[in-house]
Amino acid sequence: MRASLTLLIAVGLPYSSLAGGSEGEFGRLCTDRAAVERVYHAHRLGTKQTFEEAMPRALLEQLVRQDQHKEAVLKKVYGVGITPAMVAAEVQRINSTTRAPEVLAEIRHALGDDTARFIAAMAHPLVVERELRRRFDNDDPLHASQRSAAERARASLLAKISVNEMREVTWQLAPRPVRDPSDSVPPPTHDAQPSTASSNAYTNAANVQIAQTLPSPERTAPGEERHYFADLDPELQTVLRAQLQKPGDVSAVIETPGGFLLFQVKAKSATAITVSALSTPKRSYEEWLAQSSTESKQ
Repeated sequence: MRASLTLLIAVGLPYSSLAGGSEGEFGRLCTDRAAVERVYHAHRLGTKQTFEEAMPRALLEQLVRQDQHKEAVLKKVYGVGITPAMVAAEVQRINSTTRAPEVLAEIRHALGDDTARFIAAMAHPLVVERELRRRFDNDDPLHASQRSAAERARASLLAKISVNEMREVTWQLAPRPVRDPSDSVPPPTHDAQPSTASSNAYTNAANVQIAQTLPSPERTAPGEERHYFADLDPELQTVLRAQLQKPGDVSAVIETPGGFLLFQVKAKSATAITVSALSTPKRSYEEWLAQSSTESKQ
């Protein structure tokens, strides 16, 4: 696999051709998408529909066109093209982070154990999605109105004016109790985690590493009655320790990949801190893509 990928890069094979430029390439991408989806369908528990019912040709074509649209938006809006080095890194990441190597092997076999087909059907779309999503999340002009709303809420709190949308949460400051080994619910973790990239019915079980969004303040493991400050992302803990020291303190507006957070201390003791929290989501990624698709047709 690595040798074949190195050869593709060495000869300078254009990755735009791998992603499909002609109708013939589009048809082959749809065929390969069907091959990948068929593997997932076979491993999906509780499947009642046949594959043809679950993934009709029209849906497969729609998913492939969505991938192509995302790449076009990435190039047009952000001036970013996908390079061989990006794709090579993605293939290596897929190989090293997959939690289902047997499924990945089935996918490769379904694609004829062909490196170019694997790149076009799997690695290339994942790179496009990650690069586009990262730039969307960090596009300040796109999310300016949402940031302004959070800043206005902060100004209201500083002026002693209540903000109705805020929710109250209490965090325990003591360390989380050690769990019984028989407990089936693991404690929350906030490191970068393997995550499946999905597009509608398409799910890539090859797990890519993505930066995890800072958790909302009310996040906790299912069944927990208490929230623990230690469960928050370490970066968020550091910010809140510095900014929320006594009742009445208001944090700065804290940006996360998914939105903007704001906190105000209601009560604080040696063992717990109660805050009012506001989470303002950024613009919808899906709606933005749909809008850009409409605009491109005008």
